[in-house]
Amino acid sequence: MTIVSFRKCSSYEGVKDVIARTIDDLGGMERFVSSGDSVLIKPNMLGAYSPDRAVTTHPAMVRAVTEMTLDCGGKPTIADSPGIEKFSKVAEKTGIAQVGRILGVPVVPLDESRPVPGKRDDRFRGLEISALALESDKIINLPKLKTHCQMTLTMGVKNLFGTVVAQRKAAWHYRVGLDREDFARLLLEIWMTLRPCLTVMDGVVGMEGRGPSNGSPRRFGTVVATDDALAMDLTTADLMSLNRSAFPLRKAAETAGMVPKNIRIKGDTIPETTFERVELPPPDSLRLLPSWMDRFGRELLAARPEQNRKRCILCGRCVEICPADAITMRDRRLVFDYEKCIRCYCCHEMCPANAIRLKQNILLRGLEVLGR
Repeated sequence: MTIVSFRKCSSYEGVKDVIARTIDDLGGMERFVSSGDSVLIKPNMLGAYSPDRAVTTHPAMVRAVTEMTLDCGGKPTIADSPGIEKFSKVAEKTGIAQVGRILGVPVVPLDESRPVPGKRDDRFRGLEISALALESDKIINLPKLKTHCQMTLTMGVKNLFGTVVAQRKAAWHYRVGLDREDFARLLLEIWMTLRPCLTVMDGVVGMEGRGPSNGSPRRFGTVVATDDALAMDLTTADLMSLNRSAFPLRKAAETAGMVPKNIRIKGDTIPETTFERVELPPPDSLRLLPSWMDRFGRELLAARPEQNRKRCILCGRCVEICPADAITMRDRRLVFDYEKCIRCYCCHEMCPANAIRLKQNILLRGLEVLGR
C-alpha cells in the first residue's frame, strides 16, 4: 500500500512541525535516512526568484527537511540545476544559500552528467543525469506545487527533471518534440532511475495560471509527503478533478502500466476548497489532437509565444534557452520562427519579466468554447 499524507499548513512559520507530522504518517524520518547516508536534497530552484513569488521551493521547507536529515545522522547536500541563470545567483535569491550557511550544509549546482545505467527505452537512449543524483545513497525530493504550461502540473515527478544538467534539458525538450506524453514518459524514466526515498511537496503557497514561473501564487495551505512521487502527483491531480486527457503524466503512466494501486490518503481532512477551481494553463492543440497531427496542430492550433514589448527587458534569456533555436533578436524585437518552434514554451517559462505571452489561435478558442 502506498501512503500519501496531506497536512494542513497555513504559513511557513512552524512548517517543520507540520512536515514532521506528515513524515510520521509514513513511518518517521528514521525510516528514510540512516546515520552516515549521503543525502541529496533536491528542491525546485528553477531560477532567481524570491520566495514570495512562489516559483521555487520555500527555504523554510528546505531548512526543515535538511535539519531532520541531520538529526538522523545523514550527510545532506542541497543541489539543483537551474534552467539558465548562474546557480550562485539562484541560490541567493531563493534563500536556499542562506539555509546552507546556517546549517553548514553544501548548496551546490548539479554540474556533472553521467549516462543512466541499465537498458533504456530506445526513445531515451543516451539519457544522462546528474552524477551526484546517481551516486547519493538517498534522494529527498522537495517539489513546489505549481501549474505548468507544457505539462499542466509540475510536482514530484517533474521536479526530478532538474537532475538533467544544464543545456541537456533543452536538448531533451527538442528531442522529445511536440509529444507531451513522450515527455511525460521521459520524466517517468528519470523518476524510476532515481526513485527518491521521500518526497515532501511545498503546497503551502503554490502557483496557478501560467506556471511554472509566470502564474499567480495560490495558498493551497498544505504539505504533502509520500515515498511514491507518482502516487502523490496523480492523487493531487485527482483532488483537482483534473481530466485525464489534460494531464500527460497520467496518460503516460497508464500507457506504461505504472499507475499505483492501493493508494491510501492519510493526515488531515483537506477541505474541498483547497483544490477547487484551480486556474490551469489554457489547453493547446497538442492536447486535443492525435500525435500524427502534430504538425497541423503546431501550425494552426497551438498557442504561439509572442513578445510583449512593454514588458520585455531584452535580456536574451529566451534566445539562449530555446532548444529549437527558433528565436532571434533584431532591432530590439524578438523574432519567432514558428516553423522551428516546438511549442515547449521554455521561453515563457524562463522569462524573468513575464514578457512572453502565449497567444491562442482563434480556431482553438472556438474549440474550447464548444468543449465547455
